[in-house]
Amino acid sequence: MTLKEPITLAEALAPPVVDYPQDGSVRPVRRHVWEPVETAALPPGAAPGLRGRSIAVVGGREATAAAVAAALTAAGAAVHRLAPPAEGQLGGFAEAAAALFAAAGRIDGIVDLNLEEPFDRSGPDGWEAPFRQTVAMLQACFADWITETDAVRLFYLPVTWLGGRMGFGADRVEQPLGGLWAGLAKGLPREVPNCNIRILDLTAEHSAEEIGELVSRELYRWGAFEIGHHGGRRYSLRARHAQPAPPVRALRPGDTVVMSGGGRGIGYALARSLAEEFGARVVVSGRGAVPDPAAVPALAFDEREFRRYRDERLREAVAARRVPQVRGELEKLAQERELWANLVSAREDGLRIDYVQCDITDPEQVARLVDEAGDRLAGVVHNAGVDVPVRLPGKTEQIVSLVVRVKVGGFLNLLRAVADRPPLAFFCSVGSLTGRWGGMVGQLDYGAANEALSRLGLWASQDGEQSGRVRRTPVSTVCWPTWERLGMITNYEATLRYMSAVDVREGLHHWKRELFSGGSGESTFIGDVGPAMLPSVLRGYQQDTGLPGIERLAASRYYLGEPLDFRPYAALTTEHPLAAGELPCCDDFRVGGEPALPVSLCLEYLRAAGDWVLPENGDQLRFAELRDLDVDLAELRVGPGRRTAVLTRHAEGRWAPDGDWLVAVTLERAGRRLAAAELVYRAGEVPPEQAVLPPTGALGAEDVAPPAPGGALGWSGHAFRLAAWQRDAVGGRLYGRAEPGRTADLLLASPAPGSALPLNQLENLLRAAWLAQAPGAGAGSGSGSAGAAGLVRRLTVERLAVAPSAGEGTVLLVGTPDGRDWTGYHPLELFEPCPVVLRVTGLRHH
Repeated sequence: MTLKEPITLAEALAPPVVDYPQDGSVRPVRRHVWEPVETAALPPGAAPGLRGRSIAVVGGREATAAAVAAALTAAGAAVHRLAPPAEGQLGGFAEAAAALFAAAGRIDGIVDLNLEEPFDRSGPDGWEAPFRQTVAMLQACFADWITETDAVRLFYLPVTWLGGRMGFGADRVEQPLGGLWAGLAKGLPREVPNCNIRILDLTAEHSAEEIGELVSRELYRWGAFEIGHHGGRRYSLRARHAQPAPPVRALRPGDTVVMSGGGRGIGYALARSLAEEFGARVVVSGRGAVPDPAAVPALAFDEREFRRYRDERLREAVAARRVPQVRGELEKLAQERELWANLVSAREDGLRIDYVQCDITDPEQVARLVDEAGDRLAGVVHNAGVDVPVRLPGKTEQIVSLVVRVKVGGFLNLLRAVADRPPLAFFCSVGSLTGRWGGMVGQLDYGAANEALSRLGLWASQDGEQSGRVRRTPVSTVCWPTWERLGMITNYEATLRYMSAVDVREGLHHWKRELFSGGSGESTFIGDVGPAMLPSVLRGYQQDTGLPGIERLAASRYYLGEPLDFRPYAALTTEHPLAAGELPCCDDFRVGGEPALPVSLCLEYLRAAGDWVLPENGDQLRFAELRDLDVDLAELRVGPGRRTAVLTRHAEGRWAPDGDWLVAVTLERAGRRLAAAELVYRAGEVPPEQAVLPPTGALGAEDVAPPAPGGALGWSGHAFRLAAWQRDAVGGRLYGRAEPGRTADLLLASPAPGSALPLNQLENLLRAAWLAQAPGAGAGSGSGSAGAAGLVRRLTVERLAVAPSAGEGTVLLVGTPDGRDWTGYHPLELFEPCPVVLRVTGLRHH
């Protein structure tokens, strides 16, 4: 077949039309870049939480380690030193780490000074021994740390030397390989759910004493994962949505692109696109030789034949007790089949995609790979990667080194191989969100390698002597989520719990725009964040960003509070400092004339706890209803002398005999119970309910007067949008229309967190129930005194069920004459069935 005529650049970069699946597994991605932003300074002095802690100080220069140890000791911690590896040492790390742990008795946290020496492009990489040492230290702690439920005790703090602004300022990146330890840290909470992390980025100008002081101040004051100090100011990172620059150059027919990897997965998808659309020659590579169907007939099997062959091999393996070995052989064979099929397809379509055997970790082989491009070399794509998903205890030194060498060593080998060539159109590395935000369980080393790759790209993009001639070539890193069923995916469904996938056509569109824009640095493509979230992970997300789904993350972070104790899939205890001055709604609602926390907000705190203690693989469970609510109204007060309330919330889940998942939640204040309820979760979507509106507004209906000022309960209407209430003259039913509210009117937080419950509608319902049940208010009476504060103490509700759409519009609330049972409707035409969005039964004031 003859080669197609190359298409125009505009045609090649036209955005694809994508029909996204309704299940949300594949979502549009947006391009984000990262920038340092100044953040709040910490209080002076070491953190009080250091007292009594046992801390290991690992790696680094002895002078720095001594200064850190002195600062931690002065703060009341016991310090244990694990010196850096001796020159040439590549073993014995596990034994040394185990001995330190045994001598210490316990380790509460690790300060990892890793590599302090400036990066030398011309010399050895120097990462392998200290990184192996770090992994060994974490493995020594793992058995103790994995059983810990205290959400405060454990930490891992690596110090990096990227200029004090995580490599994103105009600062010299002294040691980009610190990205290894930063990426490792961000993945660690997935392995150890209660491990807190703080990545502390500093400059070469910081003295050892300053480093010790900063470490002692940053510990046990958790929040953003990455914090830098530069010029006396404290920084974190913020993501900003940004389009790439317009294309400055496209490939021309005969131009050559060299790829590490590229024979399979997303690399081949790009190689095929560049060859087909631009007439380029693409040299792809891999560690193995070109597959030969004459030697391995299974390469040419169709899918049915291969399944039959695979099943027969597995049956033989079971009989011979060789299942793990045979599975590995079959996986390798499947990869060779994909490579062979891709090369055959390209050849049949007349595309110039050439395969070269090359171990990307071998500098000489990489030099030969680049030489294969000839004089028309236009760009390099570092796409190779190895992912061996194994939990931390099973990570061998060999696995860790291989995973990092392919990403880090491969990048440096390619960079050196093109250093003496004329500037290229692009030098692009393929990173991953596993580096930016941490990977799945088992991907500690893979996330570390990808974060180091991004930091090396920032280093290579700088003007300066250390970058050599390649500084004129745009050096970029693109960090991807999972591609839809393509690429290095061990368990595609599992990845969707962390992040939605990107459509292949959309991913190629974004990738080509990056290549031709002439840009450098890190670009991150992000879809929707998945449900696989942990309290220790959520605290690392910055709230003031343009990230997709940030509103949902901000709400989760606000209602999470500060974790105290966490048992994944079982229980959570948190603390919530609530300052009345930050809650305008407390001046809106009053108990006995004093400002108070509204009941609806208490309900949101109760409900939000349940999402953190769902059972493992409980993504299909949905909140169905709240039962047995009991609120101590007097404890809601935040009046004079009580302007700050510290609430402690405890949630614990269990299976019910009928298959429901039940979560018992309590809110306490100074040891006294403020509220309690049981949350009910059920599998699948809760079916929508519709009903015909009851006849309301009959002739002679009377208005229901608001409670008298200064009574037991009162609402001013400044924060909550209060409804007018009437009592039906025939049946005595109460009814009113409650408009949707805004949490920004209730809470002073930025961004204002949303709520899963319709707070304004619920608050109106609770107010109407009080109007009906207050002393002196009876059926047919539209007025009555609210009574003294002592006449009402408790609010109880037998059952509350709310549809997700309840807060989206005006709700018609209809209640029984005694105010105990309520139904909320999204009203449509009279006498037509309309959605039932809220049901409350058994509401009583005591």
